[in-house]
Amino acid sequence: MAGQHIQLHDTTLRDGARPAGRVLPVDDRLAVARCLDGLGVGFIEGGRPGAAAEDTEFFRRAAGELRLTGAVLVARGAARAPGASAATDPRVRELLAAGTPVVTLAAVSDSRRVERAPGTNLAENLAAVGGTVRHLVRAGRRVLLDAEHFFDGHRANREYALEVVRTAAEAGAETVVLCDGDGGRAPDEVGAVVSDTLHGTGVELGVHCRGGAGRAVSGSVAAVAAGARQVRGTVCGDGRRRDADLLSVAAQLIVTRGAAALPGGSAVLGAAVAESAGRAVEVVSWQVGADPAGGGQDRSSASVLLRVDGVATAATASGGGAVEALDRAVHRALDPVLPGVRRLRLTGHLARVPAAHAGTVGTAGTAGTAGTARVVASFADGDGRLDTVGVAADTGAAFLRALLEAVRRLPARERHGDGRTAERRPAAVAYGPTLTEPTLTGTD
Repeated sequence: MAGQHIQLHDTTLRDGARPAGRVLPVDDRLAVARCLDGLGVGFIEGGRPGAAAEDTEFFRRAAGELRLTGAVLVARGAARAPGASAATDPRVRELLAAGTPVVTLAAVSDSRRVERAPGTNLAENLAAVGGTVRHLVRAGRRVLLDAEHFFDGHRANREYALEVVRTAAEAGAETVVLCDGDGGRAPDEVGAVVSDTLHGTGVELGVHCRGGAGRAVSGSVAAVAAGARQVRGTVCGDGRRRDADLLSVAAQLIVTRGAAALPGGSAVLGAAVAESAGRAVEVVSWQVGADPAGGGQDRSSASVLLRVDGVATAATASGGGAVEALDRAVHRALDPVLPGVRRLRLTGHLARVPAAHAGTVGTAGTAGTAGTARVVASFADGDGRLDTVGVAADTGAAFLRALLEAVRRLPARERHGDGRTAERRPAAVAYGPTLTEPTLTGTD
């Protein structure tokens, strides 16, 4: 699998942005599409032209306003109606009118659903799939077929499900995506079905998994291991259908399997995930104390014990205050093992501590206060600036959270050619530093 290019097909604007009662304005959709392009996904599915006024308007404006640098905008539609002609079917005409170079065509692959649908039968369904794909290809579109409820169909009538795949490919579809509509498939079953379909048809396949408890991500990775070359999902798995978290899928494919989960040679997401993944930072314990510095003034000293990828690293440092001392101690612990952290320079911080919290001392396993401290920290990163917020039982712990949030985000930042620093956050939280409730001794 090492070196294989896996296409990432994002459906956030269709699946992820459609929870009950929420409709993204067109301006927001355009902004999301630009962000997705910046992340490095290969395909951005914008919605169903003609299905809603917002979808139609989005594609109309996208034609003039959306300038994608690496991704391709995709419109989604359905195969022609039973007994109709693809050339005159209103849904197909709306799909072409969207003007996108790539279209996704939804088709039923479960024979039982076909037989229950009015006005059609198994043969007519195949004719609709083949005829619509051919019409779109002749119109100059690249076609991706969504084989809906494929895993149910494969279980109920394997031969018919495979025939839908063959029919679409023979008509000109470049990829057939096997969809797990109800999200009920275990990863090993997903892998087995993908492998069987690949060997039974020889068609390039993709997968669109759903399911909670990480099942969609695991199923997607299993599908790639079995031969799928395209993965669909949404950012952070957002949406009512529990879609695969595309960023977690990409991280797993890049880091654990060596796959290039990016189309067209784009390295934005790959570099960010590869640099940040696996660098889990845990604060085991820390201490802050006051040391007499002469002249009636005190200096703070801090010690930290961290684990980076499970390996312990410790350091001590002193500074004019608790925050400064902690910052220096963390740098001394992390800089040798995470060289990129050296770029972070604390430029200021603002601590807000409830009155009930003042003067309290925390100990291991206790909150140490009835209030909650909040620290807003500002860091310089080259020519850029990074602001983070930490909330914890005390000021020291809150600052550590803010500092480690900056460390987590640092590998995912990329410099533009004009000198600006743009923030990228492709990796899921699970791949960045985590902070357990630390131990506080002394005063801060």
